[in-house]
Amino acid sequence: GCMQNGKWYPFGHIERTEDCYRCSCREGGMKCCSLFSRPVSYDKKKCKIIVNKKRCDYDVVEKNDPSKECSPQARV
Repeated sequence: GCMQNGKWYPFGHIERTEDCYRCSCREGGMKCCSLFSRPVSYDKKKCKIIVNKKRCDYDVVEKNDPSKECSPQARV
């Protein structure tokens, strides 16, 4: 298996790690790709980005009221 961030994973495909990565564990090591898509187009004066590990995504919310989402956004 493979060790990633202190956690042991079996050989093969890992759909989602606790840190929101999709990985492949092989004898040569572990290769991972982030499941997050980073927002790049939003009102940076009014809004902020917060990590949502439950959904493996970033939320863009109002700085003064994080319960309100900001939109529209472009992501990469």
